[in-house]
Amino acid sequence: MAAKLLQSLGLAAALLAAPAAQAEDIKQQTVYTLSFSGIKIADAVFNTTVADGKYNINADIEAAGIGNLFTSIAVKVDADGLWKNGKPETREFQLIYRDGDYARDYAATFSNKRVTKSTIEPDPGPRADNWVEVKPKHLRNVIDPVTALLLPPSNNPCATTVSIFDGETRLELEMASAGSRPFSTKGFSGRAIGCAVRFKPVAGYERKDEDIEYLANSRELVVWFAYNEELNVFAPVMAHIPLKIGRLTIYASKFGLPR
Repeated sequence: MAAKLLQSLGLAAALLAAPAAQAEDIKQQTVYTLSFSGIKIADAVFNTTVADGKYNINADIEAAGIGNLFTSIAVKVDADGLWKNGKPETREFQLIYRDGDYARDYAATFSNKRVTKSTIEPDPGPRADNWVEVKPKHLRNVIDPVTALLLPPSNNPCATTVSIFDGETRLELEMASAGSRPFSTKGFSGRAIGCAVRFKPVAGYERKDEDIEYLANSRELVVWFAYNEELNVFAPVMAHIPLKIGRLTIYASKFGLPR
């Protein structure tokens, strides 16, 4: 389950798109360091391109093994979409996930915030009795996990609920303000705003999974956002994700610089 969380939540720490009003093309890169209980396990590189009212994000995450907890996890992701009325709208999402010998490729097509097609390869086959099935009603008004944590500027960007579908799992992130703090890294120096996040699984997961229940019941999940002036968005710069086996921390070592 820790691997699944690295797949879905680690991807949430992304620098994303810009308003279509931008006349020039934009190419930026954000680099994150992922650590588990204080030990570095991965670097994540997110490249964002914005042009002609469209955005593309591609990312690579590679995690080194720590005993039996993580085994050379590798994640590649590609997301494409439109910027409509000041908000991102997903069109295509693909995620390639490798955990040792375990391999899964997820893909989803979106239209008007609805999932019109999704695939998992290889086919996972019949699910266990405790599997919560994804139904058509779960695939409305959703966004991919990479685009999910792009927050438009406002007096309280954290006052929102984000509905996510990653090709298999439907979940919601209910957010609320958690204050602000100084934050500096390569490409940014100023204040970051904190959003306390409630993790709410909806469908596409195993009921009574201990790790999911632990995260869903936690009050310690916090994501910190910094304002990117060029892109006119708040984007994640740090996150603390509580797991039953320890804490996953994501930290931006490079934030929104040209590539």
